[in-house]
Amino acid sequence: MTLTQAEKAAVTTIWAKVATQIEAIGVESLERLFASYPQTKTYFPHFDLSQGSVQLRGHGSKVLNAIGEAVKNIDDIRGALAKLSELHAYILRVDPVNFKVSGHTFRDENYQSQN
Repeated sequence: MTLTQAEKAAVTTIWAKVATQIEAIGVESLERLFASYPQTKTYFPHFDLSQGSVQLRGHGSKVLNAIGEAVKNIDDIRGALAKLSELHAYILRVDPVNFKVSGHTFRDENYQSQN
């Protein structure tokens, strides 16, 4: 999918707002993910999954920082996220369907934080 210059500008503008709340949006999104899709918890057996835990805040921030890298490299998102993709696909063996559901929870959390 190719974005127009206007669409790229819109993504960058929205991301600038999200970037000021990375930790809060990240942890709330993971909490929503685990509540809505409990099967995703199986990938985090070593995490304290209690609300607002240090590990949830840390991982939520990592996820959103990766999205930030994608925004910074909007013309080469695939390249910007290649190592992360390989890690999750080949080493952590995360089922790809989980990225779709996690994307929904991050999108929904971002929408709620903006309204």
